[in-house]
Amino acid sequence: MHHKKTSKKNLIAIIGFALFVAAFFTTRQNLTSEMSHISSVMVILFALPTYYAVIKSKGLAQGLVVLLALGIYALSIETSALATGFPYGDFKYTGVLGAKIFDITPWTVAFAYPPVLILAHWYARTKSKNNFRIIAYTAVFATLVDMVLDPAAVRLGFWAWNDPGFYYGVPLVNFLGWLLTGAVGALLIQTMWGDRPMPKTLAYSGIGILWFWTAVNICLGHIVPSAVGLLLCATIFYQLSVKDSRL
Repeated sequence: MHHKKTSKKNLIAIIGFALFVAAFFTTRQNLTSEMSHISSVMVILFALPTYYAVIKSKGLAQGLVVLLALGIYALSIETSALATGFPYGDFKYTGVLGAKIFDITPWTVAFAYPPVLILAHWYARTKSKNNFRIIAYTAVFATLVDMVLDPAAVRLGFWAWNDPGFYYGVPLVNFLGWLLTGAVGALLIQTMWGDRPMPKTLAYSGIGILWFWTAVNICLGHIVPSAVGLLLCATIFYQLSVKDSRL
């Protein structure tokens, strides 16, 4: 048993170091649309652990329904924001994240957003069994994660706002939008998942994404996003270490 725990810790350390190295080299690249295939592959690889956990927990048919619904939800809200400015503000994607559906929204959004939402919802359910609180906690946690993701992504040129805001170029309306979409997304997961236990493996993709972008912020010298990311990572790792983190 002790050997297994040691091996798991070593694996986590190796993966964490590898992601930090990847983050470092990412910040040293001039990212262009010609490199979109690399970023697309990375988005898929990041999503795989959680997607596998969803299917394993819910079964193939129901798991695919959950993932498809969350993917469509992600594409819908992103397309709405790009077309109307609601709910994230007036922004646009570059070509770094791959081909765009209807020349508007990168298809990778369907794989990039659900792991973050699932991570936030999993964590919320470790803190409360009250549905209203779970929805609120999910929305707040997801927004905190975005406070790590957005500054780094904007700096690297993944997307940009036409009217940049106070927080490393990100406007306040973006975070208000994340609170709203996080709450709606939590309600969607609650409806599809029900009272079925949510295993800690559902958090794996989200923590990988969060750590990678935290590392990117560290390499970019973004103090506040780095601090928020480190705090969130520590919080999640602590919860993952708790014996009863399955609700």
